[in-house]
Amino acid sequence: MTVSGVDHAVAEAHGFKVVTEPDGTERAVPTASATNPDGTPYRAGIRPLNQIDGDCGDSYLWIHSVGGYNSEIETGFDLGTGAVAYHWQVNRSDNWGSDSHSWGGGLGVDEHWHGEWDIHSGGATWETAGVVASSDVLLWDGELCHTGAPSDTTWVF
Repeated sequence: MTVSGVDHAVAEAHGFKVVTEPDGTERAVPTASATNPDGTPYRAGIRPLNQIDGDCGDSYLWIHSVGGYNSEIETGFDLGTGAVAYHWQVNRSDNWGSDSHSWGGGLGVDEHWHGEWDIHSGGATWETAGVVASSDVLLWDGELCHTGAPSDTTWVF
């Protein structure tokens, strides 16, 4: 099953805010007043779009709010075989602006790569980030492995 849309009235009635992901899809994200169906305070679980599995490995992206209007974007991939090169781009946006960050270069037939990007926002805000779908890894056998474009949204305070 995959989320195909959001009913704004239902989301807002239960304390969720509707945000737009980098690919244009809408998601419901919890606010401080969000509740579970039984009325207890909502406790966030893992977002379903944080890690995307595929036939050559998985790619991931998480946003961690660290306080002081700062966040850390954590991204990377885990492959089933070694890679010799990669190009990775993440786009992010919040109420204070948007930008992107790229990584790339050679890999020593590595199966794993991890990158971090520190962000400072102009104030408390919802931040959305996603790996650009054209990001890829060149496997040692010559195959290109493209990301599944993982994304995340979180409240930065």
